[in-house]
Amino acid sequence: MKSIVETVDVTPSGWGSDLIASYIVSGDKTAVIDTGPGNSYERLKRSLESLGIEPDYVILTHIHLDHGGASGHIARDYPSVKILVHPKGAKHLANPSKLWNSAKVVLGRVAEIYGEPVPVPSENIVAVEDGYRLDLGRGVSLGIYHTPGHASHHMSILLEPEGVIFTGDSAGVSIVIDGVRVELPTTPPPFHPGLYLKSLEKMKALNPRRPAPAHYGVKDEDAVEYIDREKRRLSSWYEIVRETVKQGIVDVGGVAEVLASRNSDANRAFNHSNPIVKEVFYMGTVWGLVETAKKELGLEG
Repeated sequence: MKSIVETVDVTPSGWGSDLIASYIVSGDKTAVIDTGPGNSYERLKRSLESLGIEPDYVILTHIHLDHGGASGHIARDYPSVKILVHPKGAKHLANPSKLWNSAKVVLGRVAEIYGEPVPVPSENIVAVEDGYRLDLGRGVSLGIYHTPGHASHHMSILLEPEGVIFTGDSAGVSIVIDGVRVELPTTPPPFHPGLYLKSLEKMKALNPRRPAPAHYGVKDEDAVEYIDREKRRLSSWYEIVRETVKQGIVDVGGVAEVLASRNSDANRAFNHSNPIVKEVFYMGTVWGLVETAKKELGLEG
């Protein structure tokens, strides 16, 4: 019997739709992949209730607020749930104060849109190593792989036997803006391009069949081509950013404007009114690329 994958839109109410996904994967047991932000937790909870599901596991691709912000909420409502996270992220689930303070600096007003995370009881937290396999029964399993670059504590998850790979933020953003599909890298600071590229290659080596980025949805296309497209996109964006920084434009806003003038997807994100799209997905990506270019060119400080 095939597993069931349900996509839940956990974009905070009033701030658009189909921007942030939580995935519910079921065999005999059920795993939730990413909880979404705390302020949209009720959307996830309603979906679980409508399906008659009490989750056994939560797997976080990483602990950023739009992916793991509701972890404390789901642990409160489902006290037996085990929340699987990269070892580097575990302490920030138990005590999210540092995560919250950092988010307010990096995300600005969007941090408040996402909501402040609440602690997860230590007994609910499971730190998982690279290659961990979770058996959900009915022949359904989830392989969990460390894929740093976007964040040092990032993990991607392969659903077997279907071959759906839940990429979190390790393989870019793919959303619809005004009826047009827009794809962006996901490279906020501190960005590690070598690790990001190695993670893309690592995912390709798993021979996935369909990609499911957190932003947004399970795609009806070849996962390897999707990952290769992200590699090409990252190279193209970085080339423009590096050239712009080399010419003396080093502020993020200025570089973002130049990139938007030369790339149609960047332009659509740059001119979008939704701060989640413009300030987080786009400006955060440009920020990381600018810092990388400055470091490469010896312009830090």
